Amino acid sequence: TTGMTINEVLVSGENNLTYDAGYFKPASIGNFVWDDTDGDGIQDAGEPGVSGVTVVLTGTDGSGNPVNITTTTNVSGAYNFPNLAPGTYKVTFATPATYTTTPVNQGGNDALDSDADPAMGGMTANEVLAPGEDNRDYDAGYYKPASLGNYVWEDTNANGIQDAGEPVISGVTVTLTGTTGNGTPVSATTTTNAAGNYLFSNLAPGTYKVTFTPPAGYTTTFPDKGSND
Repeated sequence: TTGMTINEVLVSGENNLTYDAGYFKPASIGNFVWDDTDGDGIQDAGEPGVSGVTVVLTGTDGSGNPVNITTTTNVSGAYNFPNLAPGTYKVTFATPATYTTTPVNQGGNDALDSDADPAMGGMTANEVLAPGEDNRDYDAGYYKPASLGNYVWEDTNANGIQDAGEPVISGVTVTLTGTTGNGTPVSATTTTNAAGNYLFSNLAPGTYKVTFTPPAGYTTTFPDKGSND
């Protein structure tokens, strides 16, 4: 703490060669939490940082002392744990409200992927920090789940537009297919409820399409009529 030794009483003729001093270069670990708007698990140009995310560093320094430090991401989504003794550490990210963890270890650039493993509660792998190392590769990506759906109705005048008073059709089978932002295939099926509504919720960002199975006795009406989607 002071760089000073204890007092040593030297006696006549004593040759004391036991007073040594060791030093290390402090290390650091950190980087970035971002909104993975396309859900591909990679930091793309223009994707914003997420501020106020709690980040916890745990581990042990080189002499076995436990380390536990907490910080939060700044307005740019960045965080950093500086002045660390060399040792073995890991980082745990707290998932921000309304977000879901994006897929981990996507792409071939460790500086641009997400390291927060949802299967491990948002924790990264252990990292051995060498003296003087400044590791800025520990990132976490999140996305807000999306949804897709709406309505099936009986187009009584066959004009392709939902007119006032036209009745709903319940029990219609609706199938969602597509891929998430990182290429994972998605397939889900539901049916319209008593109000003619259907919904596919909690979707990862991606590319999807919906297929409606025509109910018995009906034919599909004309698509894309009028000016209101």
